Amino acid sequence: MIRNILIRGQNVQFIKGENVLMDHFNKVEQAKKFQNYINSWEQSNVEVKSIEVSYVYMFGQNIGFVNLVIDAYLNGIKLPGFVFLRGDAVAILLLVNNKMVLTQQFRVPVGKFTIEAPAGMMDEQGDFGGVAAKEIKEETGICIQHNEMRYLQDMLVSPGGSDEVIHLFVVEKNMEQAQLDELCKKTHGAEGEGEQIKLVIQDFTWQNILKTQDSKLIAAAAAYYNQKL
Repeated sequence: MIRNILIRGQNVQFIKGENVLMDHFNKVEQAKKFQNYINSWEQSNVEVKSIEVSYVYMFGQNIGFVNLVIDAYLNGIKLPGFVFLRGDAVAILLLVNNKMVLTQQFRVPVGKFTIEAPAGMMDEQGDFGGVAAKEIKEETGICIQHNEMRYLQDMLVSPGGSDEVIHLFVVEKNMEQAQLDELCKKTHGAEGEGEQIKLVIQDFTWQNILKTQDSKLIAAAAAYYNQKL
């Protein structure tokens, strides 16, 4: 199946890979993350000849992850064209009682437990603040209001292979220590998503930040300190 889509007013072949279901192919074309990706090409003069959907991973009835193969050229030279289409995400530097509230969970892609800033993927609504508050609630049990969140900046995660942009926020608040201790005893995570998350409370120091190896946390802390300058 080949159809045309428009990029900068020009027809570009949009190709269904042989192992991709037609229903999934149609949903990719309509998905917000794909539309955002197509719009990103409007700012460049790179020639795009075709976009092939080679694999689709669904989250229930919604598009989750997509592998694309792009046939694109700059100055007549073919560019590396594999794309892991993941879409936008949010991550939150959560400071409670002047300490970092982090999440610990097992991450299959790296085969180990990790300690990270609370984070999650964007939904089709594209409400950054709403998703940030939802993820904090699901992953930590802490309820956050929109006016408690402060935007820091956006970061590209791995532009050599993925479209993912993470929108970074900071939340600073105080809680009763007994309430926080009770949350640390529980296991958190979105129902039905297989998450088994425990809270980790650490001093807000560069030593602790860098020790996590979490790029989201490191970038959020750097942006936080930059705003303080």
